[in-house]
Amino acid sequence: MKRLEILVEEKSMESLLRVLLPKVLPSKWQLDVNCFVRSFEGKSDLQKSIPKQVRAFSHFPEPIGVIILHDQDSADCKKLKQKLKKMVVQNGDCNHLIRIVCKELESWYIGDFAAVKQAYPTFKSEQFIKKAKYRNPDLCNASFELRQILPEFQKVTSANKIGHFLDLNNNKSESFNQFVSGIMNFAK
Repeated sequence: MKRLEILVEEKSMESLLRVLLPKVLPSKWQLDVNCFVRSFEGKSDLQKSIPKQVRAFSHFPEPIGVIILHDQDSADCKKLKQKLKKMVVQNGDCNHLIRIVCKELESWYIGDFAAVKQAYPTFKSEQFIKKAKYRNPDLCNASFELRQILPEFQKVTSANKIGHFLDLNNNKSESFNQFVSGIMNFAK
């Protein structure tokens, strides 16, 4: 592959990836040079755009890898992944990787309360780290929980702030870990 196109459903995902990807991707990949993050206006906008995007990428002279990052929310994870895969396969011939964020992006932050503490020094992470509802961040209502325990939380701003501190090797979110390992393997 000579180029990576990463399709995400919202600005907060794009904001997070802009600070996270340089830590994850091999050095041959440079943001806005040969690796592009495209955000859409929510899930339905992303899904409507996938066929058109894949058709266009399939006709580029150089091979393009397509990565789709989509929140699970209340959907069945396996069915959602199959639906997205079908959209890609039916509309072009691109190397692709699909990652489902379980359940939502904010789960990745709850999976690394140390990163949240670094981004927001007044946050009392020690009060929450051992609570049962945060042990598996992929199962909790993460955006609601973050707003409760971190009143200054804002989706896009916080994605950027927390993203700088996320530890690639120490996150309780299995979804985060699958994303990181998937990207590393895909972008070799």
